Amino acid sequence: MGLEEELEKARDKLEKTPVNKSTEKERARIKTKIARIEKKMEKKQEGTGGGYEGYAVEKQGDATVSLVGYPSVGKSLLLNKLTNAESEVGRYHFTTLDVVPGMMEYKGAKIQLLDVPGLIGGAAENRGEGKQVISVIRNSDLVVLMTDPGRLDGFGKMEEELYESGIRLDTEPPNVKVEKKGKGGIEVRTPVDLTELDEESIRQVMNEWGYTNAKIVIREDLMLDRLVDVLATNRKYMPSLKVVNKADTIDQAKKEEIAEKHPDAVPLSAENEENLGEFREELRRKLGLIRIYMKKPGKEPDRDEPLIVKKGSNVQDICDKLAGKIEQKFKYAKVWGESAKFPEQQVGEDHQVKDEDVVEIRTS
Repeated sequence: MGLEEELEKARDKLEKTPVNKSTEKERARIKTKIARIEKKMEKKQEGTGGGYEGYAVEKQGDATVSLVGYPSVGKSLLLNKLTNAESEVGRYHFTTLDVVPGMMEYKGAKIQLLDVPGLIGGAAENRGEGKQVISVIRNSDLVVLMTDPGRLDGFGKMEEELYESGIRLDTEPPNVKVEKKGKGGIEVRTPVDLTELDEESIRQVMNEWGYTNAKIVIREDLMLDRLVDVLATNRKYMPSLKVVNKADTIDQAKKEEIAEKHPDAVPLSAENEENLGEFREELRRKLGLIRIYMKKPGKEPDRDEPLIVKKGSNVQDICDKLAGKIEQKFKYAKVWGESAKFPEQQVGEDHQVKDEDVVEIRTS
């Protein structure tokens, strides 16, 4: 029996197994088997080259974003409006035959947008070269889920397709640590109460994954799927942004209905360039990009070309990004802005900066 047939059989069995307390362990066993088969298929594809030719995209700029959607929702047009790309535009399916990159500049940040081939149902099983599309998405920093007013159910379908492909949107990785040991069996430590799993089920799942001697520390009320994700080790956790294109084609009542059902979605019209400003700002916010204005001693800060770093970065991260420009050893920094307790505060490398701070690096 081939892996594809084995996977289909396992999924069918899971679908037919009812969800209740008495079947919990059986479902855990089946889900574990499915995850292991998928990982085998992934490794097999990697070993044969995987057919990824033409889909390798060099990451450039401060962040990379994949535009994901079903064919003809307007991804190519949006890319052309926002960047220097020249993605072929048409009103028929499968116009985009390859990945087309473009660079969007916004508030000092350079954000690479990728127009990927239309995501269709069954991409996780490689329908429509879905594996190649997924590989590009996994290598991005953020996913834009794009649809139009006539296909609002596309959000759920795309999320499900990406989930089946190992991509977890808008969620943090499980707070779980697994450490292999030389002996002693499976040791389970749970500083928090578990309501979904018991220790026996956890040991069973770990045994299914080939763990015989290991310590697992669980610091969240872990569900079965999250445990499988930990053991699979090939999950990708990414932020996402929903977009409803062609908003110019619907009336106000429909817009209000969409806002109620999908309050986190950005309505826009690529054709008429409506609401593109909000889209750019949401991209920057979701990516967590902030601007730092560098200042030389005795000079005014450079506000024309800010240094772009991730939210939560500290002075050490700034020095790392300026690596080639700072030849001498770091001594201290001076900071002006929201992160400083007072103007020109002297700080160390661990000081966390905030958007639009002014930073002066002193070296010895």
